[in-house]
Amino acid sequence: MCSQSPACPTRSSRAFVWTLFLATLLAGALALAAPAAQAQISYDARYRPQADYRLVDTDRFEWIYPAGADTTTALFENALRRSFQSTRSVVGTDGADFELPVVVDPISGRANGFVTPVNFRSHLFPAHPTFSFGAKFDSWAQTVAPHELTHAMHFEIDSGVGLGGLLGLFSGDASRFVHGLAPRGWFEGIAVYRESHLEPEAGRLDAPLQVMKYRAALGSGDPWSVGEVMHGSVFERPSRRHYLGGGQLIEHMAQERGSTDFFRRATRWHHRLPFLGFGMALWMGTGQTPAQLSDSFLDEEKQEERRRLDSLRQAAEQGITDPTVVAGTEGLHVRRPYWLSDSTLVAYASGYATRPGFYRIDVHTGEREVISHQATTQGRTYALGPDTTALYFARQHPDLLVPDATTLKTHRLNLRTGETRLVSETSGAFTPARAPGGPVWAARRDGSFSELVTLGEERATLRAHRPGLRYKQVVPSPSGDTIAVLANAGGTQGLYRFDPSTSTLEPWLRFEGGSIYDVTWGPEGRYVLFAADPSGIANVYALDRRDGDVRRLTTVRYGALEPTLSPGRERVAFARYRHERFELATVPFRPDSPRPVADTERDWAPRGGVLTASADSAAGGRAGAERRVSGTDGASQNGLPSGRDAASLRAQSRPYEAWRHLFPRSATPVLRGAWDLLGTSVDGENLGLGPGLKVSGADPLGRWAYNARGFYQADRLWGDVSVETGLVPGTPSLTVFNGPVEAVRETGAGPSRLEAFELRGIGLGVDQRFLFQKNVYGTSLTAGLAGEYRQSRPITTSGKAEAGFTGRATLRSDLTFKYRVQKNIRDLVPNTGVRLNASAEVDVLTPTGATPSQYLKQRVDVFWPLLSGHNTGLRTSASFLTQSRRSFFDVQSFVPRGYRDLSGALPGAGNYLRLGTKITQPLWYIDTGSVMLPVAVDALYGYGLGQAQYRVGSGAGPTLGERRASVGGGLGLRLRPFGGMSLNLEIGVSYRIDARGENRWAPHLR
Repeated sequence: MCSQSPACPTRSSRAFVWTLFLATLLAGALALAAPAAQAQISYDARYRPQADYRLVDTDRFEWIYPAGADTTTALFENALRRSFQSTRSVVGTDGADFELPVVVDPISGRANGFVTPVNFRSHLFPAHPTFSFGAKFDSWAQTVAPHELTHAMHFEIDSGVGLGGLLGLFSGDASRFVHGLAPRGWFEGIAVYRESHLEPEAGRLDAPLQVMKYRAALGSGDPWSVGEVMHGSVFERPSRRHYLGGGQLIEHMAQERGSTDFFRRATRWHHRLPFLGFGMALWMGTGQTPAQLSDSFLDEEKQEERRRLDSLRQAAEQGITDPTVVAGTEGLHVRRPYWLSDSTLVAYASGYATRPGFYRIDVHTGEREVISHQATTQGRTYALGPDTTALYFARQHPDLLVPDATTLKTHRLNLRTGETRLVSETSGAFTPARAPGGPVWAARRDGSFSELVTLGEERATLRAHRPGLRYKQVVPSPSGDTIAVLANAGGTQGLYRFDPSTSTLEPWLRFEGGSIYDVTWGPEGRYVLFAADPSGIANVYALDRRDGDVRRLTTVRYGALEPTLSPGRERVAFARYRHERFELATVPFRPDSPRPVADTERDWAPRGGVLTASADSAAGGRAGAERRVSGTDGASQNGLPSGRDAASLRAQSRPYEAWRHLFPRSATPVLRGAWDLLGTSVDGENLGLGPGLKVSGADPLGRWAYNARGFYQADRLWGDVSVETGLVPGTPSLTVFNGPVEAVRETGAGPSRLEAFELRGIGLGVDQRFLFQKNVYGTSLTAGLAGEYRQSRPITTSGKAEAGFTGRATLRSDLTFKYRVQKNIRDLVPNTGVRLNASAEVDVLTPTGATPSQYLKQRVDVFWPLLSGHNTGLRTSASFLTQSRRSFFDVQSFVPRGYRDLSGALPGAGNYLRLGTKITQPLWYIDTGSVMLPVAVDALYGYGLGQAQYRVGSGAGPTLGERRASVGGGLGLRLRPFGGMSLNLEIGVSYRIDARGENRWAPHLR
């Protein structure tokens, strides 16, 4: 018996029990298919250009960082040290032996971090965001490190008896991987909840620019359900609703129950029985069915939002701002407008069917004219040149060889021609802006902080050195005598002013209880416009430099950002947030009508830089003011030293040596021949079962990875070993193998026979992706080349040889080239670009008298933008196949729809051509997930296609014959099993134009 408590499930709903039973059957079926489909545990090497990495062992963390990054690593180390115990109490991780390798990873110019359960480690990118995320945290390290620590502790929760615990006996990484099968909103939600209880009013649950998106969804009439917040959106903005909604859901449950113990209970149940679906685990952990939880969560949140809006309306002295909307449709984001004239604006726009880029917008009609399709930084901190003929912006440039490596560089866009050029070769610079008659000013990243510079063609010149600042925007005044600088110092974000004549940077304006998010100068420099959130909602403000008054110009429900004053000083344009959109809006400029704002702070005395003396202040300078929901993070509570500075960390470091980390991470049993027991028996040399063991491992940096397998079958020991290195591009691999294989030999007369062979050999391979362009359009080449020498001989069921070895050497290659491929948010297939795929295999050495095997398959896809405004995908394709033997390779995908089940339609030896076209039309963007079943459903679409296959003959010239053509159509469903990679399921019917005695109509499923 159990009492009616939140921890004890109530079975009041018979419908839910039946739903659970059916969901169990379906989830079990999906779980059985998952390991083969996407849950393979593998260890891979990764190429890194920098060889000099250092290593420091601390109490629970092993720090791996590039030489020279001691200061940044010290910030991360102190942030994790201070938050360790309270994070552990929130997550509920078992055991005191928690250890985590942490890689401080400088390869990406993006601000981010992640934890991987396979080859368990955390990666922290030192570069701070170019936008205002974490504005009230002392440092970027304090923002990201505890968030990722929460994920790491989540992966370490021990469930005891169950599937995850059983896997943990053989591989800790496999056990952690089961935790990763939970819905993304679950593990991101607890991390957002944790980050939001580190500092007062910090983290995504309190940050106004994050909360506004959640509030707007609540007020839209279609609030996010539990199923939606549990899964990230693919076709709906905001794309990270699982962060925002997941965190709100976790906080809702924590407030109802008084603690986060439910998280540990539900996580343990899912770890034990993941094949039953997450809904069962959530029920067992919270005492509520998913439907009950969704109802209570939404009811309370909607009531709270109604109360907030009522209070806002009552407090608004001049009512809620009702602006003129210039451009605003579902999914359209129009950001950072600037006036070109009193009737024309330039802004950055992107949308569900709008290609990202800079657009010229008519203020009266809202019509958009594209100037140039360009990517830019997430903060959209670009600037209009003084003569209004050019824009200055920064964007990420990809590394040609290193995956995910990017570098920030600055550009100038000519508004008349749409041409762009580099402003400077300087890396890491952002928010560029040209001063009238002067240089281009910018901020340049310096580890987790940044510095003020001016840009030359080859290099940057440091103009102000103020340690501990994170610059967000740099804006010269119309006269060029003052540079307005938006910067963050120790969790307070406000305006500074720089005097180029004296090279002094001084505090200017900030709010006592809010942050400033952007800044622009008005014509002639009298007014400075900016967005700030002292009321908890970002609104537009204006500073009059004559009298020093600050006045609020808008009162909006969710957020107003990026204001700009028209040349005639009559109207203010800004970006207003509503659900799924940033609208371009305008209001009359009336700087004298509202009362001056009183809660501002002017010309304050800056405190010491956060990097002076030690890094302690950057890791938790306001720890005493933290909320007590999850406990303070003071050093005394943890029983650990108060912190390390860069010098002490450098003194303790030693060179990173990969070989010290190559102990096996996984030792899993294997059973060769197990699937043969389920197949149809064939007489002949059946080798039986082969029990064995597979051992795998890799070092945290991915310099080396290996997989070794041994098994006993047919009275002999067999095995294979593969080694891969990331020390050079291409991550070369070496494989040595010796094992038995079974093959069914078709006989001309009588039944088929199973024959056994011993196969041994050696293989070499390289795989490399070349990323030439990653702007709005992408151009890349992925190439793989492998060579293999193998010997084979027939054997008996006892493993004895029946003949001598025969040798064969083979070369294989795979190539995928994409040229200017582009997809908008709601495109199911690219709307423009060309894609080329080619795969080939050829025998370069064969036994005497044997015919070499040859195979070549090429395919070219051309994507057309004719109906891209409706997200319609139109693709034409041409494929060529040549092979030396009939269906020596699996060529089912080459056969037109409707003929794939006909053996006579499979290409034989020779040359073949296939032409085709396919149109794909989205019908319903479902974009939600199931809590009961481990699957997210993204979109329903319709498609139509036509395909024709020809045999290409030789003679006086190429001829086409033996045509097999079909047309057809149907419905498709895009799914994400376990929230992972997308899977298209299509069902339809084909009409066989060239039927030869078969039914002309044939269903197809793929």
